[in-house]
Parts: sequence; C-alpha cells; structure tokens
Amino acid sequence: MISYPHPHDLHSREEIGQALQDAGLPQLVARLDDDENWPQQLSGGEQQRVALARALLAKPDWLFLDEATASLDPEAEAELYRTLKARLPNTTLVSIAHRPSVAAFHERRLVFRREEGKSGELVPGELAPAVGGNGS
Repeated sequence: MISYPHPHDLHSREEIGQALQDAGLPQLVARLDDDENWPQQLSGGEQQRVALARALLAKPDWLFLDEATASLDPEAEAELYRTLKARLPNTTLVSIAHRPSVAAFHERRLVFRREEGKSGELVPGELAPAVGGNGS
C-alpha cells in the first residue's frame, strides 16, 4: 500500500499517482488496483523508490534515509534527491550512506570514526561539491 502508514483513503489517486511518478515509477500508476506480491515483483531499486513515494505522500518533518539509494545508479540517485528537496522543502533529510556522492545533497556531513579499542564518534567530514539544489 503506497499510502502506508496512513489509511488508504487519505490520499487521492492523483496524489498517489504523482508520488509514484516523482519517485520514478510511472509504470505502477496504472497498476494501483493490482493485488500482487509486490516484494517479489519489484526490484530492489523499485522497492526503494516505493519507500520514497511513501515519504512524498507523508511529508514528514524528518526523513531518515539509510542506504535509500544504494540500488540506484548515480543519475537516478541525484534525480531522487532533487525531487525530495523540491517536494519536501520543510523536511530535514538525514542520510546514512557509504556512497560519497550522497554528501553532495546535504549541507552538513558527519563521519563515523572509530579507533581500535575505543568507542566510535561522529566527526565533521568534508562535503562533496553540490549537485543541483540546496542541501539539508
């Protein structure tokens, strides 16, 4: 259910269709009424895009993205971050990622550093060059 965690009737079909379009899943708009085992039908990247479509509908104050674009190519990753920033201007995005390219979509970067035998700590990290748009 695309509207999860909200009730299915909270959003119009048009809103859901737009969220799917914006998340890069236009092929699913015509299949909204299909009763399928979607985790088996969709690729890892498509499942990540469904989660982003849900976020576009929910409009949360905070959005935590843990390797949310790991299954996407760099161009698709950049397009999704631009979409999130445009459609969710009041949402604080917090990304956890191994890809250095993700840092370009944020104003601040923290790196987890841990020396052997010691507790880890978050320290300020270098930012990658900006990739289209304001960071969060």
